[in-house]
Amino acid sequence: MSINLIQATLAVGALGTAATGLVDTTKMVSGGISRAGFGYIKQLIARMVSQPGAAEPGTGLTPADIRETLLANWMNGIETGAQKAIAKSFVKLHLNPSTAAALAKETNVDAKTLVNVALKLTAVDTQRSAPNSGLTPVEADTFGRFDLALSAMVDRAYERAGQLYRNSCKALACIIAVGLAFAGNCALPQSQQLPYWQLVIIGLIATPLAPVAKDIANAIQSASDAVGSVKG
Repeated sequence: MSINLIQATLAVGALGTAATGLVDTTKMVSGGISRAGFGYIKQLIARMVSQPGAAEPGTGLTPADIRETLLANWMNGIETGAQKAIAKSFVKLHLNPSTAAALAKETNVDAKTLVNVALKLTAVDTQRSAPNSGLTPVEADTFGRFDLALSAMVDRAYERAGQLYRNSCKALACIIAVGLAFAGNCALPQSQQLPYWQLVIIGLIATPLAPVAKDIANAIQSASDAVGSVKG
């Protein structure tokens, strides 16, 4: 059995589509591939959010609750900008006099000044010492630097997580496509089976080819028709 180039392109594209679909089904088992990359975000929270016992009452969710909330957002594919804003808010909720020094060290700002900022912010939150709650220029500058550093750390964590997730999906899809190519080859008569090296190549190109397989096939057909009309 022989097939032309257009049929081969569509067949390889269909193989890639099938592999991509099978990758997506892994999400049914504890999140599957959708967990890929979250480790970067988890490391950020471990660095920036105090462990139970260190944080003062009223600072929001526990570190474990924060991780689970961010994981839920990550697995469900909430818009990345919104996820970054939520993660940043969780960290800032845990800024208090007992955690300020550690946060200052992580963001490379003056610890004593950030502690004073935390004291004044806490006073505002509890409606105490309102006349002294305003930040001095130095404190405002330190808090601004802290906020900027935190934004950069959150952005870095999510961008690296997103890159790892995309690459993991592509790599797993290629592996599955190679497996499907071998399985399909075994179903063919012995005389029509392809060499193993060709099956590996087919599997590797199937996933990136899948989204554009139809366009490529149409382009090949158009080119073939054009050549045929010239010869005619």
